[in-house]
Amino acid sequence: MRWRNAALGMALLLVGCNGAQRYDQAICALIDVSGTYADEKREAVAHLKREILPNMVPGDTLIVIRIDSESYEKENVEALLTLDARPSHANAQKLALARRLDAFAEGAVASEFTDIPGAMMLGAEYLSEVGAGSRVMLIFSDMREELPKGSLRPMGEREFEGIQVIAMNVKQLTEDTANPDVFRRRIAAWEERVTARGALGWRTLMDSSKLPDYLAQIR
Repeated sequence: MRWRNAALGMALLLVGCNGAQRYDQAICALIDVSGTYADEKREAVAHLKREILPNMVPGDTLIVIRIDSESYEKENVEALLTLDARPSHANAQKLALARRLDAFAEGAVASEFTDIPGAMMLGAEYLSEVGAGSRVMLIFSDMREELPKGSLRPMGEREFEGIQVIAMNVKQLTEDTANPDVFRRRIAAWEERVTARGALGWRTLMDSSKLPDYLAQIR
């Protein structure tokens, strides 16, 4: 694993020098802290520490955004990190980020409403600004949107242009288990919504162990 990461890191440096295709990857993880999903926050952070952080290489970026009642706020960015080109510095950054994620996981933050689109719009803006060769948005949520009264989230036609969107470990609600078609319709509606606004693709992953291979595939 070490030699593979070192080789990829060197490739990233060479790419940056000659202007060829970029292989850096920016990942934006949206973590729901509202309603029934608030109890899943620790598990979502565990996935980031297990499936994302170890596989990041110099030049990669990780953004973590909190989904709450008003998610389109800079204060909802829990972490933003681009790994240094120097491996020793990058490893120190990973350790510091892991500690920050642990603090977020343990924090007593919960919200009444679920502003998923606001977090997605904010995440898309950060991913666009990073401009990595591969841009990915991970959503840890039950995918049931509930906005506060008066909140509007009109998405642009190209809101998710160039972004792969992945719904991770989507929690099934009581009504979903009573009638699985309710769950399937909700997921299908989100797929239609994001692909209609320029996303490169949409998929759901219930088995987080498959995430590293998929991220390597789309890098």
